[in-house]
Amino acid sequence: MTQIYIDIHTHQHHSSETERFDVFNLILNADPDDHYLPPVTAGLHPWHISESDPFKGISILQELLLDQEILAVGECGMDKVISVPLNVQQDVFQKQVSLAKEYGKPLIIHCVRAFDEVQQVLKSENFTGHTIFHGFNKNKELAEQLLKKGYYLSFGSSILTGKLDETLVATPLEQLFLETDDAHADIRELYAYAAQLKKISINELKENIIRNYQLVFE
Repeated sequence: MTQIYIDIHTHQHHSSETERFDVFNLILNADPDDHYLPPVTAGLHPWHISESDPFKGISILQELLLDQEILAVGECGMDKVISVPLNVQQDVFQKQVSLAKEYGKPLIIHCVRAFDEVQQVLKSENFTGHTIFHGFNKNKELAEQLLKKGYYLSFGSSILTGKLDETLVATPLEQLFLETDDAHADIRELYAYAAQLKKISINELKENIIRNYQLVFE
């Protein structure tokens, strides 16, 4: 794995280009995508939690973990701008944290206005594995709080607006990932933007993110 662009979290199917390495995400409580190739992550997304069957998809997650077919649990987490009750979201998230701990997998976190609650679950489960807050688009102060606890931040296409420059600059290369998520974006454009902002070469940025990937997932 040398000199490639790693997209740590995507819902888009990309062509098999040799310079790209895309980590596809399966949303197990929506309509699972059967047409995927590894590497993949998988989890129960808070947006798709059904109050009548909140743990829909958890058995599939357990099977994937048992068969060592996924790199990480997630995206999973909590979101305060949706209608699903927060206590229900917490129960589903807590179960996934427990499974990640049991199987020694990292977590990819979806978090909207619930950073305190998410961290409380991680603390209550005594989760000490690698944790990535994906699609991070908050301010420098919150970023620094999370970084001090050893968490990783993954930034998406929102960096291209320039509104996250301060946050991105404050994020150490050793705790940085980039992703396209569900946007029709080119990961190479994100790398170019981040490298220019950090005043380093694209190759140096690639090397750091490859190192982070190997540390977290391999």
